[in-house]
Amino acid sequence: MRRLVRSIPETPSVSPKGVGGPAEKRLSLWDLPLKCLGLTIGFFGLGHWVGEISVLIASALYFFGLAILFLGFWAWFNTWCNSRLKRLCLRVAAGLVLVAFGCLDFNWIRKDWTPTFLYLTPTHELIGCERRAFFVNHAGLRDIQNVKIIIKDNASGAAVENDDYRTGIEPGPQNPDAPRYIWVKPSHPWDEDYTITVTGTKFRSVQETVLRSTGHDVQFAVRITLDSMKRPVVTCRDSRLPETYSLARGSRENCSTLMAVDPKFLDKLQPEFYGFGNPDGSYTVVRVKELPPASHLDSQSEDRHLTEYEQTLMRSKLFKYRGTKLLLLYAGGPKTLTFATEFRDTLRTLGWLVDGPRPAPVGDERIVDVQITVSQRYWNTPYPRAMDLVSSLEGIKQRQTYAYDEAIPPDLIVLWVGPKSPDNFRPDDCIQPELIPRPGQHHTCEMVVQTTVPCPLIPH
Repeated sequence: MRRLVRSIPETPSVSPKGVGGPAEKRLSLWDLPLKCLGLTIGFFGLGHWVGEISVLIASALYFFGLAILFLGFWAWFNTWCNSRLKRLCLRVAAGLVLVAFGCLDFNWIRKDWTPTFLYLTPTHELIGCERRAFFVNHAGLRDIQNVKIIIKDNASGAAVENDDYRTGIEPGPQNPDAPRYIWVKPSHPWDEDYTITVTGTKFRSVQETVLRSTGHDVQFAVRITLDSMKRPVVTCRDSRLPETYSLARGSRENCSTLMAVDPKFLDKLQPEFYGFGNPDGSYTVVRVKELPPASHLDSQSEDRHLTEYEQTLMRSKLFKYRGTKLLLLYAGGPKTLTFATEFRDTLRTLGWLVDGPRPAPVGDERIVDVQITVSQRYWNTPYPRAMDLVSSLEGIKQRQTYAYDEAIPPDLIVLWVGPKSPDNFRPDDCIQPELIPRPGQHHTCEMVVQTTVPCPLIPH
């Protein structure tokens, strides 16, 4: 390279006294920089092509190309400029270019060498005593596009597939206002084994995770492997995890940092939950589950009507019971009264003897949705009329089975109609209404079941 730079100024075409006049002088003035520029473009192009294979070789090619361009302009500048100030400015400019190139090249190599992957962290609590939220975290400096996640419960073989992040996940921590998470219902709570496969554009990783309740805490073992690397990028194992679990055995790293969950993320889970089970078997109440007054629910709910399909279903199942006595009671407001009136008109066309709709007795004002009660006489005896009435209300939010009330005569069925409850609520979460409420006792939805699922026992 030095011979090339030295030989070119000695050729006649570069001499300012050469034959050819000003045009030849202008041509020779740019001859050397143009030749060096061509070589630089060649090295840069080769470096761009090699960059897909090795960033180190590509960086070396970029450096050689930049060095050729610098040497060419340095020789050109020494030939046509004798000012020390201008030469100093050129050195400073060249130094700044080299520093900028070095910084960019360092970040490029660091970005390529730092493993980039997604890993999922389950909540240490069992939300609602039945589910875990797996938070999707990002490690590394590059983004991952076209993400698909499969969480397999190795104990049951069930798998949850999620492609909500097809648009990609960029580097950086979770957004505390909108964290990424996936709901999973474990088949063996507190003794859980998962295989999590994450795929994306030119990316695939497998995360093996064991979760076990030990004493008053939860213990993990995790191993994460990338298809592009022979060795796992992450292995950790908590010290109190029983030796019967072979995953990450021998690892000296614990999983406390990797598997940590910010408590603020729990407040962002949807739907809202009212409590969770802890690793020691206890239950923590997060918020008290309660319903607003029926009048408020009535004003906030949409207008409900019996659809043509629902009326046809009722006709096919209930016409054979014409002559049945039914008392129709409602609570709430005008919207609920309209809905209850449609029940009355439909059942009367089927030959049922309907009384009402009447306001619910004092103490039952907080009933919600549709509920059915019958005489206590049918406690151990099948009652086909009530069973078919419940099944005919398919598609209508209702209590799953009819309830019993000793104040109801054997030949009477009571149909209760209240305002529609919120989506995350079931009428089964309330005490059933009573035809004659007892003073001083709670009735209907004055008290609400805080969890509908018993918390699972901690395995020994």
